[in-house]
Formats: sequence, C-alpha cells, structure tokens
Amino acid sequence: MYQNVNQKATLTAFRTVCFFLATFCCSVSLLPSQTITGIITDSASAEPLRFVTVQAVGTKKSAVTTKDGRFLLKLSGVQDSVTLRCSLVGYASTTVRVSAADTTIAIVLVEQPFRAAEVVISAEDPAVRIMRKVLARKKAQNDTLDRYTYMLYSKLTVITDTATASRSSGRGDSTVFSIMETFSKGYVKRPDKFFNEIIQRRQTLNIPSQANFVSFGTNLNAYDDVVTILGEEIQTPFHPDALDFYDMVLKSSEDDDIVRIDVRPRGIARKTFEGTLFIDQRTHAPVDVRLTPNKNVNIPFDASLTYRQTFAIDDGAVVPQALSLSSSMQVDILYVFSPRLDISIETFCFDYDINASFSGDVFDQRRVEITERALQFDSTFWKTYEKMPLRPEELQAYDEIRKTIESPDSVMTTSVIDRYIAPVTRTLAMLARRPFTGFDDIVRYNRVHGLYLGLGIRHRVDTAVELRGTAGYGFTDQHPYGTIGGTYFFGPHQTWSIDASAYSALKRRDDPYAVRTGLITFTTAMFGNDYGDYYYADGWEAGIKVGMGQLRMIMNDEWERPTTVRLFVRSEQHRSAVFHDTWSLFSPRLPRRDLPPITPGQLRSAGFDLNVQYNPWRMISRTGFRLSTELSDPTVLASDFTFFRAQAAMSLRIRTLPLWVLDLTASGGYTRGDVPPQKYFSLESSVSGLAAQGAFRGTGVKEFYGDRYAALSIAHNFGEVIPGLLRIPDIASFGIEFILTGSVGWTAFRTPPTNGYPYQTTQQTREQVYYELGLGINRILLFLRVDVTARVSQRLQPQFFLTLSVATF
Repeated sequence: MYQNVNQKATLTAFRTVCFFLATFCCSVSLLPSQTITGIITDSASAEPLRFVTVQAVGTKKSAVTTKDGRFLLKLSGVQDSVTLRCSLVGYASTTVRVSAADTTIAIVLVEQPFRAAEVVISAEDPAVRIMRKVLARKKAQNDTLDRYTYMLYSKLTVITDTATASRSSGRGDSTVFSIMETFSKGYVKRPDKFFNEIIQRRQTLNIPSQANFVSFGTNLNAYDDVVTILGEEIQTPFHPDALDFYDMVLKSSEDDDIVRIDVRPRGIARKTFEGTLFIDQRTHAPVDVRLTPNKNVNIPFDASLTYRQTFAIDDGAVVPQALSLSSSMQVDILYVFSPRLDISIETFCFDYDINASFSGDVFDQRRVEITERALQFDSTFWKTYEKMPLRPEELQAYDEIRKTIESPDSVMTTSVIDRYIAPVTRTLAMLARRPFTGFDDIVRYNRVHGLYLGLGIRHRVDTAVELRGTAGYGFTDQHPYGTIGGTYFFGPHQTWSIDASAYSALKRRDDPYAVRTGLITFTTAMFGNDYGDYYYADGWEAGIKVGMGQLRMIMNDEWERPTTVRLFVRSEQHRSAVFHDTWSLFSPRLPRRDLPPITPGQLRSAGFDLNVQYNPWRMISRTGFRLSTELSDPTVLASDFTFFRAQAAMSLRIRTLPLWVLDLTASGGYTRGDVPPQKYFSLESSVSGLAAQGAFRGTGVKEFYGDRYAALSIAHNFGEVIPGLLRIPDIASFGIEFILTGSVGWTAFRTPPTNGYPYQTTQQTREQVYYELGLGINRILLFLRVDVTARVSQRLQPQFFLTLSVATF
C-alpha cells in the first residue's frame, strides 16, 4: 500500500513539474517582442546612409544599415518602448525612442564635419602618435585573446548586365544575377584557426543549395596583420610594422574623440592598402576603415575593389562588426562581348563570446560545414534573426529568377550560349562532381588501351561509409578494367579511416602526379606522344590512415587533411603491357619510344605514405614534405620479389624581399635488393612542349632512369619588377612576373638492369648529372606561364626549349 502511495505521489509530482515546465516555455515564447525596421538618411541631402550602427540602449542587440539606408532590428522582452542609438562616423549620434506600436520609422542624421587638423611643425604627424597607441592596444589584446565564438550573417550578391544575365529586371542595364545568404556560427582560435558551421542558408533558384558555402567570417579582418583576398596577402594599417609600411596623416583635430587618419603606402615594395581610418581615441581602437588595395595587389580582369569594415568592442576586445567588400569588372572578350560583373559581399557579426570554451576538434573539419538544420529552410529562423533587410531589387531578383526557371518564356529569349553551350558545360561539370569519380574514369586515351570508355561512381552510404567503383573497356588492347572499394571513417571528426579495394588496372611506373591522365590523353591524341610507363596489375590493397589538420579540398569534391599517415598492404599480379600504333591527329615529330618491359610476377608488399603539409594531387602549402616506402620480402609476404624502395619530396618557399619569393623543390629515391624494373625511378620531364610544376623542361621523355635518383629545382620569382607596368588591359590585371630557374638531376643503377632495355642514367654521361637554366614569364593571360630553358649538360653547346605550363602562384 505504501508503495502504491509513493508511486502516486511520484506521478503527481512528475505531472506538476511537467505542467510548470510547459507553462514556463509557453510564457517565454509569448514574451512581448518587437521588430523595428527603418531607413536612415542624411538631413541635408536626404541620401540614404550606409553602415549606421543602430543599437537598442541597455542591450547588446544592434543592427547596421544597408546600402539603401535600411535596417532591421529584432527585440524580445520589450514592454512599452525602446530607445535606439544611431551612430555613424562623421555624423552626430542620435537617440530615438520607439513605442511598441511603431514598427517602421524614419531617422535623419546631421552631418558633423571633422574639425580641421591644426598646422603644427613636428618631426612626425600626430597620426603616428595615435597609431602607436592603437598598435599597443592591439598587441595587448593579442596577448590575452585566445579564442572566441560569434554568429555571422553573410550575403553574396552578383549583378551583371542584362545581356549576360539573359534576363531583364526593368531597372536599366543592371540585373541581379544571383544571391546567396547564410547564417553561421563561427569559431576562432588565434592566430590562424577558423571554422564556421552554417545553420541556415537560402539562395536564388539558379544556384544549387549545395553550392552555397558563403561564410565570410572574421578571417576577413582589417584589424589583423594581414588580409588575404583572392590569394593576395595584403599587409594592413594595423600590422605591427605598419608605421614603416604606411605614411599616415591626421585629417581632423587631435582633440576630437574620433579622428580621421589617411593612410597610403610608403613606396611600392609591398602589397598594402590606401584609404581612411577612423580611430576612437578614448579606446585606441578602430571604428571604421575604408580601404582600396595598392597596385601591387593583383586583381583579375582589372577589377576595382573597395573594402569597408566597422568594429565594436565586446568584453574588452576589438572585434569586426560589419563588412562590405565590393568589386566591379568589365572584360572585353575579342572586343565583341563585354560582360560586366559587380560582386558585393556583406556580412554582420554579432553575439560574440570572448575567450569561449570549446573543443579544438572543431578545426579538424572543413573550413565551412553545413549542419543538418541548414538542409531545410526555416522561415521562422529567418524572421527571428534577420539582420540586413533585402533591398527591393534583391527581393525582385528572388521572384524573377524563380519565374525564369519555372517558366523560361516569361523572360527575354535565351542566348545561343545559354541554349547550346551552357548545357554542355553543365554536363561536364556534373561529371566531375559526386556521384561521379571524374572525367578521367569516363574517357581517356593512351598507346596501351587506346580509347577507353567507362564510368566511375562514388557514394556515401552514410556519414561513415563511402563506396566507389569504376568499370571500363580499352578498345585497342581489348582489355576490361575495373575497381571496387570502400572506406570506413571513424574517430573524432573522422580523422581515422580504413580502406580496401580490389582492381584490374593499368598502372604507371613513373610518377602519376607529375603528368596527369588528362594531359596524357591530350598529347597522345594530338601528337602520339604518350608519357607513361605502364604495366597491368590485378590484385587488392588495404590500408589504415590517420589525418591531422583542417580538411582541404583537393579535387572533384575530394577533401583531405594536410598531414596524413597511411599504412598499407597490397597483393598484385604484374604483367607487361605494350605500346600500340594508335591514331593521333598529327604525326609524331620524333620516333615513338618503346615501352620498357617489366618483370612479371606476384608482388606482395607493405609500406607507408607520410605527408606533412603536402598532397601529391594539389599544392596545399608552399612548405611541405612527403615520404613513401614499400617493402617486399618473400619470407614474410610470399612475394616473387625482394626489395625495399623509398621516395621523398619536399618544397620550401622563402620570401627574399616583400614582393620576391624563392621556391625550392627537392626529391630523391633509394632502393635496396633485387628491385624490378616497374619500381625504377626516372627524371620527370615535359611532354610535347607542356610541363608540370617541378618537371625538367629540357630532357626528353624518360631520358634518364635509375634505381636511385636525386633532383633539385630552384626558382626565384622577381614579381613584376615595376608594379603595374606590364599588365594586359581588360584581360588580366595580374602583372607579368619574371622567374629565374635552375634545376639539377642525377640517376644511377646500383645493379645494372638485365632485361635488355637500353636504360640510360646521368651517371653514364660525361657530366654525371643533368642541369638546366631558364627564364619563366609568369601569369600570362592570368593562368599561363612560358619558359625558355637552356639545357647545358650532355650538349656541346646550350640547347634551348620553349615550354608552356600553368601559372605559378
């Protein structure tokens, strides 16, 4: 009986608690709330004012006006009225009391010109004294600020002319082409770790939702030492050595609370800004900066760029608040088609938590991640957290683009490009993205299998398992090819993985990362010049891998960490392949080379691959290291071969002057035991006048082999020499750069080959090494590089070569 009473009492108490919790939640959700929208204009000109900070007095709630002077402020718990403080540099601050009944208001600000700076004869401008205090405060902040979190609203708007947009908005020759918006939470660990997780996103219907990764967080911060825009590292006026990099002039009275300082670069030796800083002398902190890059900053297509950012002080730390990054460009293509493109990035940061507590594991993910919540559009969220109201033309663009896609006849006629070329480019782009593994698995061409047609599919079964498979057929060797495999990810943020695959493949003895499959397809089809050394391999491989660092995109939606270690075992049956006289558009200029034979047999081996800030598919850092080893021992693995093989590569970039860099790349290989020919090394070279980064440009294809080798390349980039002088109008505002190069290579055999193929080594030559010197002309038409290289060794007089490659950045 007592037990039943206790159960009833417990049940009654539980119901009471649930009732009070439900009542509390309802009361919280029903608290008075208020949405205030308005427009702020200049009292004299009635022009809308941008970047006005609107703050609810007594709270942390604030907003900032857009380009058309509009703002939107969401408040909760407001009873009868709220007081708003409106402030903008150069205008008198204004407070406005808004009643609960007012939802839309108009506010005018009165311009308050800065008092002219006093004419004082001094050894240094007063601006220098002021900036010394600003830089001292920044240094003190850097010593104490370790990490923080914040909320971020980002918007990317693209505006173009009506012809390019193939749509008319009825607003002259400017049409909003696309809009992307996101809300995200940002995590920062000083000095250089950033992560944003997108909570909500929306975009015009012509942009796939999976392409909306817009999140321009506090990694764009003019208060930092350096701001990186389009890969250009620009030293800001708040750099520790800014007083040496900039001339600073006070343009207002030193007695003002907020002063204006004009900055301009001191000389042409660095990538810097010019513009205006507004500094609050009471806090020694920036309030507003308005900047443009100097001539040393290379911006594509001669685009103009303006950078404006406001700052706030939160919990004693100077943090970014609002950002506007605007760029405009117009390109004459063959002097027939002149598209115009205006790009606007607007962000607003709020709800900072200074020195917040969070796990450093968040930085093991991609720079920007999409949460599950962002996969579904939540209109309530947008109504609650909206920070910058869309302008009328942006609202109209959302509607017009929707109508364009749902009913193409409702807009202007599509162009020939849209009708015939765009579908082809969209299809090719689709084949390079998931679920496909890439275009090379669909069609390729070489002198072994000739034309290859196939398909590759990869599929993420769930968050932990990825499957992939390829299947295809070579029409010349009449050989089917296929691969099937899977990867299982585990550990915090999937830093660990195990993988296994089985395959019947055509493998290459040479470095497949130096000359890629796509380039071989092109040179073989055009000139009959096949770069690869091939053999057939049927077998399987399994491995375990651990990665460290933030995920980077390598290619085709493939992501990898900058530092990885992978242990593997493999078992393969090797067979020789042969070159065929395949078709080519142009007859080969030189006799076609033969394919070196291999030693057939069963190869079972184990080894590891170590990458430190290095990835063979894509350069993710200018300073990195790679080491690969492989061991085959019949007493352990029942293999037909006995050998040990190791290969290493490293890269290093050194800045010799502010605009000059020295790039060093080195590689080497070593073998021990009875190494088979399919594991030999060769000096990687250009092919048909096309060169990969780091390749020798003057050697013949597979001219030098060895079971040991070493290679060193030195390239010194002197930049533009005279910034802004050699630039191609309307095509690329990137200046032509000059690069001096020098390369040396050595190969040798510890044990001479016995298969009868005439392998040649550098050690057999009179000089015993190969070396070349060259001059590179970089960033031609933005993306190309041309080198004139003199081969000095193995020749009685220098032999010159002209090669084309992708530009070096």
